[in-house]
Amino acid sequence: MDYSVDVNAGKAYATISRDGQVLFSLRLFASLDTVGGFDESSELVVDTSEADVVTVTARSSVWESRVTTTRFLPDRIETQTTVTGQGRLTDVHLLGGRRTPRGFLPSGSRLRQVYSPNPDHPSRVVREAVEPATISVCGEGGEPGIERWLFTPAPWCFAASADPSEWVGFSVVAPIAEQNFTSYHYRPVTAGFSLQLDYEGHTAVDGTFTTPRLVVHLGGSSAEDVLVQHRALLDDAGVVPPRAAQRPEWWSGTIFCGWGAQCALGVRTDQAPQPLATQKNYDSFLGTLADHGIVPETVVIDDKWQAAYATCRPDPERWTDLAGWIAERHAAGQRVLLWWKAWDYEGAPVEACITDAGGAPVGLDADSPACVELIRDAVTYMLSADGLDADGFKIDFTARTPSGSSLRHSGPRWGSALLHEQLRLVYDTAKQVKPDALVVTHTPNPAYLDVTDMIRLNDVLHDHTAEPGYVARHMTYRAGVVRSVMPELGVDTDGWMMPSHAEWRHYLQLQDSLGVPALYYVDGTDTDRYDFRSEDFDAVKDTWSRYRTGLST
Repeated sequence: MDYSVDVNAGKAYATISRDGQVLFSLRLFASLDTVGGFDESSELVVDTSEADVVTVTARSSVWESRVTTTRFLPDRIETQTTVTGQGRLTDVHLLGGRRTPRGFLPSGSRLRQVYSPNPDHPSRVVREAVEPATISVCGEGGEPGIERWLFTPAPWCFAASADPSEWVGFSVVAPIAEQNFTSYHYRPVTAGFSLQLDYEGHTAVDGTFTTPRLVVHLGGSSAEDVLVQHRALLDDAGVVPPRAAQRPEWWSGTIFCGWGAQCALGVRTDQAPQPLATQKNYDSFLGTLADHGIVPETVVIDDKWQAAYATCRPDPERWTDLAGWIAERHAAGQRVLLWWKAWDYEGAPVEACITDAGGAPVGLDADSPACVELIRDAVTYMLSADGLDADGFKIDFTARTPSGSSLRHSGPRWGSALLHEQLRLVYDTAKQVKPDALVVTHTPNPAYLDVTDMIRLNDVLHDHTAEPGYVARHMTYRAGVVRSVMPELGVDTDGWMMPSHAEWRHYLQLQDSLGVPALYYVDGTDTDRYDFRSEDFDAVKDTWSRYRTGLST
C-alpha cells in the first residue's frame, strides 16, 4: 500500500497516514436515518480478521442490523453499509454517524482545502476545508444562499488536500438506477468532516439496502486529476452508460443563442426578456449579425417561444410560422435548437405531475404514463418534419428537480434517477425522430452520458469584488470539469450573463480553446448597456475564425 492504516477497534475508526503524515481518521460506520427516527449506534463490534478489510456490525436504533465493510486497497479505500429491516430513508451519513451517548461522530481530518466540481461560487474554485459544499440536482438561481444550480448534477466527487501537491477524492460509485438521492454533501467540522446523501424519505427499505460505494482515492496530482480518477473508477465499476459513437460534424458549429440579446433588448426597453423571444426579434438579431459578417451555424431560440412549457407548441402571437422560419434557416445552411425547460408543468395535466401535500403540481413526473405520453408528443412535434422540424434542444432548469419528503409521485425513482429518466425520455424520443438531433444539457455527470450530446457551461455568476478576468478563469474551471469526466462530449461555452463589456471581451478571447464558441449578444451587453462597436464584431469574427481553423486542422 501507498499508505498505512491504524485501526482503533474501541472507537471504530482507522487513521490513514502517508509518508509519516496523518491524512485523516475515518469512521468505520455510518448512520442511515429514516422517517421514523435517527439511526443511532449503541454498540459497535469491529472485526479485523480478514486481511485489509474491517467489518463493523452495529446495534442500531432503527434497523434490525447494520454492517459497514471497509476495504483498504493499494491506491484507495472503499466502504459500503448494508442495513436490514424496514424504513424510509432520509439522510445517509457516510464516514461518520451517531453513537450514543456521544452524539454525531465525524471523521477526523488534516485536510486544508476542498474542491467541488459544482460551480456554486462566482469566482472561487477551491475553498477552505471547514466550509461545506454540495453537489445536487436541486438548486435555484435567485434564491438567497442557493447558487448550486449551474451543473445539475456535477460528478459525484469532492477533491481535498492537506498538501497542495497531493489530492484525494471522495467518489460516490453507483449506477443511475441507485442514484435515488437529490444531493451529496461534504459536511465539515473543525478538524473533521463527514459525507451525506439526501434520500428525503422516497426510498423505502423492506428487507435489505446497501449504500452506494464510497471510494476514497489517493495520489491525485491536482483536483482535476482527481476527477479523471473518478471517471476511471466509474468505468472500472461498469456504471457509466454506453453511448453511440456518432458525433455529426454540424454539432461543432458556432452557436448564437438569443437569450442574451433578449435580455439586452429588455433592459433598453424596460421589458421582461421572455416575451421578446419573437420571430420579429430573432430576424432582427440574425440580421444585425449578418450585417457585420457574422453567420452562426447553429441558432438557439430561447425562453419563451412556446405558449406552454410542457406542451411545446409555438406562441402564435410571437411566432406566426415557426416551422417556416426553421425551414428558412435550413435553406441558409443553419441548424435550429429549441430551448426546453425541464420539469415545468405549464399546460400539463395533474396526472402527469409530481404533487405537493395539497395535491398541487410542482413538476413533471417521468414515471407517470401521462408524462411519458406528454414528453414523447412534445419532442416528436418539435423535431419531426410534420411538426417544427427543429434540430435539437438546449435543455435548461434541470436544477428544478423537485425536493421534499412530502411530495407525491408515481414510481420508485427520485432525485438524480428521476431527472435522468426525464432526460432519457427526451433523448431517446429525439433520436428516434431525428437520429442526428443535438441535445445540450448542463449535466456533466458520467451517469448522464447516455442522455446528452453536449455540456453547456451555463450562466456566468457575478462577483463584483473579483479581480478582472474572473469570468474567463471560472469558465475555464468549468470546462476542466467537463473534460475530466466526459471527454467524449462537446462543450457549449455559453456567454451570458456577462458582468461587463470588458469581461465579455476577455472571455471571448479564449472561448475557442474551451469548446464551441457561443454568442449571446448582437449589439451590446445587458449589464452595463455597452453598445458594440466595429471592433467588437471583429473580435467575434476573430474568435470564430480561430475556432474554425482549429477544427479544420
